[in-house]
Amino acid sequence: MKVLGVTGGIGSGKSTVCNVFTTMGIPVFSADQVSKEILFSSHVSQEVVDLFGNQIVTNGVLDRVKLAAIVFSDKERLNTLNTILHPKVDEAFNQWKIHQSAPFVIKEAAILFETGGDKKCDWILHVSCSEIIRIKRVTKRDQRSLEEVKKIIGNQWPDNKKEKRSDFIIRNENEKIIPKIFNLYNSILSLV
Repeated sequence: MKVLGVTGGIGSGKSTVCNVFTTMGIPVFSADQVSKEILFSSHVSQEVVDLFGNQIVTNGVLDRVKLAAIVFSDKERLNTLNTILHPKVDEAFNQWKIHQSAPFVIKEAAILFETGGDKKCDWILHVSCSEIIRIKRVTKRDQRSLEEVKKIIGNQWPDNKKEKRSDFIIRNENEKIIPKIFNLYNSILSLV
């Protein structure tokens, strides 16, 4: 089965693009969502606490906000966390993909290139957006501080680097993107 990787920085609109594909019958695997689910599974959560210490625990539970503050301030610790999570996310994707029956599937991941996930996709779509709009979207959506959002952005590849390695690009500033998604859908169907 063919795989379209969908990536873009935090707040770029990846999920919006994927939601439109879903309405067209294309299954979407959200690597970011599955990664969170895996992180909070008991054995992985304990492994992360063992590595990062009890300062990431609140009321006996792994605290994602505290963990994020640590890893987005230290690339080495972020890489350590990714080393734990990404093989498990890949395994979950492979199991999920077996059960799909569409012309192609989507693997949505904010850090698709950074983790080497692009190598397992047939095509890559990069959803791009200006940093100013992305920051506004994320601070409103997630109630994160400007500093937090900038740290996350700083740990992701810049748009121009992702665009050079992408097969398709959708710009998601303020213009209508649904026609762009329909055109891309038809283009991909012609390649399947």
